[in-house]
Amino acid sequence: MVYTFSNRSVTGDRKEYAIVRFSQEQQNKTINMLRREFLGAAGLALGATAYVSGSGNAAAATPSSNAIEAGDWAALRNLFPLTRDYIQLSTFLLASHPKPVSDEIDRHRRGLDENPSDYWHEHFQTIDGEVSAAAARYMGGQGRQIALTDSTTMGLGLVYSGLKLRPGDEILQTTHDHYSTDLSLANRAERTGAKIRRISLYEDPATISEDSIVSNLRKGISDSTRVVAVTWVHSSTGVKLPLRAMADAIGEINRKRAEEDQVLFCVDGVHGFGVEDQDVSKLGCDFFIAGTHKWIFGPRGTGVIWGSDRAWQQSVAVIPSFSASYGVWLGQETPDQVPVGEHMSPGGFHSFEHRWSAQYPNQRRAGKDVARETLYADEQRIVSRPGVF
Repeated sequence: MVYTFSNRSVTGDRKEYAIVRFSQEQQNKTINMLRREFLGAAGLALGATAYVSGSGNAAAATPSSNAIEAGDWAALRNLFPLTRDYIQLSTFLLASHPKPVSDEIDRHRRGLDENPSDYWHEHFQTIDGEVSAAAARYMGGQGRQIALTDSTTMGLGLVYSGLKLRPGDEILQTTHDHYSTDLSLANRAERTGAKIRRISLYEDPATISEDSIVSNLRKGISDSTRVVAVTWVHSSTGVKLPLRAMADAIGEINRKRAEEDQVLFCVDGVHGFGVEDQDVSKLGCDFFIAGTHKWIFGPRGTGVIWGSDRAWQQSVAVIPSFSASYGVWLGQETPDQVPVGEHMSPGGFHSFEHRWSAQYPNQRRAGKDVARETLYADEQRIVSRPGVF
């Protein structure tokens, strides 16, 4: 049977975006969860957020008037300017900006429109660090370990282009990865002659297990493998890989190798980011790459790369950074004074009102805690699909 993710109009017209095939066994499973209950719980973080940023007349923070009560679906729904003509099921593709995000974007846009030069100079050397620190409060790790990007695709391209690899080193990827991983690796191979090999972690998503995935990963890693590239949640099947178990298996292999021969574990995490209540620094991966304009309702055109200290040491910058790195070029700072995440963040003139709005202050963490209580209390009401961990 074919399941279609779509937007359906109230008149019955349908716009199809993706088709996923499930087994008969999966069709017979009942997903015992109301979508409104799920989104209502997950969206509490939005209402609890008061976005706080830098200084400047137009950037003066104002108290949030978007707070909502737990379970108030109507109030949550009203934060989004979505048309009521369609049932919206496309968050996995691109999210609508909820009001707190739109308000913050508008605030920075006013500052840039009213006085572009002064507003930019007041912010550009410090605000990336502030955004990274705020991102760390939301996703885990440390702010200095987080680079800012425009998308998951940009992050994947930067990571796979910047890895320090020797002749003969191998990158191992899977047959389940998205176009952006495939092409980022293919482009790297074409430019440098890097060796890329692909393996399948499973054949049928309805029959897989954690043990089988880890076993297939172990079998796929060769003596020349230096990078393992995977996708956390596969948008075509709904399979969520057991990253911690996979990281533990890679760790066992690494303990038997010299440091220069150890494997880096890189993850495209966009479809788990904001869905899972997870400190990404504890997943066991070396790089975690995601966009923020899907499940966490962040500003369009924003993304993050979290890297462990070991991973960043094996990477080089691909695009010159602005922020603190600009001060090094001016002779005002030394390289050791620049956090590695800022050094790896692509510079240039972005849609600053979007990037600078991608902040997740302590209020966002508090809102997430409230959402967690409601969402995970209902977790047992969800009947897990086969192949989804």
